Amino acid sequence: MRITPKRLVSGGLFALGILCLIKYIHHTRGGSTEQNECLNRRPHDQLRVIFLAERVHRALQILEVQHFICYESLWASLYNEGPRTWEHTVEMCVIGDALTQQDEGFIARFFRTQDLVLNYDMLEGVYEVKLMETVRFPGLPDAVGRDVSARLVLFQQRSGSMMRKAGLKRALLPDDCENQLLECFPSLLALPPLSEIKFGPNKYFPAPREGIEIQKYHYPDDWWLQRKIPSAC
Repeated sequence: MRITPKRLVSGGLFALGILCLIKYIHHTRGGSTEQNECLNRRPHDQLRVIFLAERVHRALQILEVQHFICYESLWASLYNEGPRTWEHTVEMCVIGDALTQQDEGFIARFFRTQDLVLNYDMLEGVYEVKLMETVRFPGLPDAVGRDVSARLVLFQQRSGSMMRKAGLKRALLPDDCENQLLECFPSLLALPPLSEIKFGPNKYFPAPREGIEIQKYHYPDDWWLQRKIPSAC
């Protein structure tokens, strides 16, 4: 069959139409999922996230591990002054090797003394922290819940003036920060002393310097978009 410019244009328009339809379906389903998630969350679930964040923050302070609110939790602080109704995770960036250089058994035992259980994903360079099942939230009859967690994302300064994300999957990557897997950002943004940002009623946690600046590196494609609470929430 002979390919003509007219057929090329028609084929391109058809492919574009299919792509738009797929994106619309995905957006509709995503919105429905987000709405269901919002409706399934209870009002005090946000307090559970804040409660866990306080426990983790205190444990890291005792260990003298530099850390700050980041990623989606930083968006939540910047725009909503605390976790959004659909969120059940608090994200913190951990700077340097103060945590990973400790004996693994010692770290696990110490966190248990703080009623925390942690698991380390060596490939990703991320700790997941949860409250022990026996912990009760003050003023609430239910346990804190296994769905509430904290993510501690490790960053290291290998060379130059940039911090790069840790993890075995990135160990062999060059330090030029060209690869987006490294999620590099200027080390000056993590230079202590750090200010604090509101994350819940009367709760404040360390934050990176210059507010939204670090998000330009972690969300290079859409950092300028405002993160609003969905109308369903």
